[in-house]
Amino acid sequence: MRNYINTLFCLIVCLFVGACSNDEMELNKGENELLLNATTTDVVLDISKATSEVLTFNWTSGSNKGTGTAISYTFQIDIAGNNFAGGVVEYMGKSTYSISYTNDQLTELLSEELGLSYGVEANLEARVTAKVADESVEDQVSETFFFKATPYKPLTKKLYLIGDATPTGWNADEPTEMNAIAGVIGGFTWQGVLKKNGKFKFITTLGQFIPSYNYDPTQETNLMYREEETQPDEQFAVAETGNYSVTVNLLNKTIEIIKLAGEIGPKYDMLYFVGSFTGWSFVPMKQDVLNNFLFRYGAVFDWTDGGDFKFGTTSGSWDDMYHPLTESAAYTESAMEQTNAQDYKWFLPQDLCGKAYKLVVDITMGKEKMLMQPFTPYATIYMIGDATAAGWDIGNAVEMTTDANNPFLSTWEGQLNPGALKFTCDKKSDLSGAWFMPTAGDAVPTGEEEPMLYLDKSDAEFKAQYGDVSIGDVDMKWKITTAGIYSITLNQLTETIVLKSK
Repeated sequence: MRNYINTLFCLIVCLFVGACSNDEMELNKGENELLLNATTTDVVLDISKATSEVLTFNWTSGSNKGTGTAISYTFQIDIAGNNFAGGVVEYMGKSTYSISYTNDQLTELLSEELGLSYGVEANLEARVTAKVADESVEDQVSETFFFKATPYKPLTKKLYLIGDATPTGWNADEPTEMNAIAGVIGGFTWQGVLKKNGKFKFITTLGQFIPSYNYDPTQETNLMYREEETQPDEQFAVAETGNYSVTVNLLNKTIEIIKLAGEIGPKYDMLYFVGSFTGWSFVPMKQDVLNNFLFRYGAVFDWTDGGDFKFGTTSGSWDDMYHPLTESAAYTESAMEQTNAQDYKWFLPQDLCGKAYKLVVDITMGKEKMLMQPFTPYATIYMIGDATAAGWDIGNAVEMTTDANNPFLSTWEGQLNPGALKFTCDKKSDLSGAWFMPTAGDAVPTGEEEPMLYLDKSDAEFKAQYGDVSIGDVDMKWKITTAGIYSITLNQLTETIVLKSK
């Protein structure tokens, strides 16, 4: 037994000593000289390989002079001859001995950080500095590494459709964004409706018409790059309204426009919320008046056995429904598909029930999704318009009364005059906030319950629901034609209103 204990003790000691030895080797850098090198001294930057690595710098560890303390590294690039008075500084941290750049990254560094001109060869210098955590050890600086490179003008990372043929018209502040094609340098694509007798072109920067990519009259499948106002402003013309696929390659300056088969508009004009929360009955959803591919639903989700739901396309039919991609998907899972192959459903657990939610379903082909969020009502809704006593002074907007038993209901009764009326949720002075409006301009109240349009113009996530449809300029109002006493009941959750004369 004593021999066994002695042997075990020796093994533990050996393991401990070995571990200490390894730590010392890790921390003790010896007397290594700090050396910097790179894969080339003559860098050839190639825009067609924008995302590929073009240059890598490597350096040795340097020495901590036996102090056993860590070393941090700082890497610098500057124009040759500046002696690193400015330039680019990269703080690399500890245990990092290399840095790499793609063609685009190095071009951006040279042009934007160092201010070098496109297409002009530049002589450059680089070095690395090693700083030991023990302040008694002086900083070590590598010898300067010299190299040269010629930056190219990079292609834009964003591209937008603009023109009266497009969904957003000639508004350069909110143009129609195209989708970058993964793995294709300068490739962008878009699919949607283009309008008859309209025209369009492409811009690269929000709010700016220059630079742009335009129609090339010498070759209809080519793009013409326009950098100055004095250059011709040729545009692509649309002969027939329809669904189109537009694909461009800015590297090759080519364009392909294909008119797609099928009717314009959504596949369905009705969608239904179906689940345990409705007793598996089909509850109609509200089709959005600005984007007919969107369907909305709001309710208090009280727990019922199951907690499941999905979406139907025909009342009473279990075929061609929209499902999540997995069984019992969380309500935060947005991906969905239309299939009869399985019967997956979303699941809302009991501990998340008993409160209000709003959801929107997008049935745009290839972009199908469901977004669902808890809904907290605005504390107060206000009336504004020349039909009210406040006129258009949003600071003095008329306050409605929130129902004490139902925070989603707001009511008001009083005098309205001939004129316009809408409702603000937040009284933002720049008029960019949240609003309740009618579903059509100059809507005359019916006296019955009718749907409203809710828009939050200041919420980026809400605006993103509309895709290519710009909501910033939407400004629809009710039209009061006769002066008198009116009562108003507004429901924030169901987005409905009853506005009637007494």
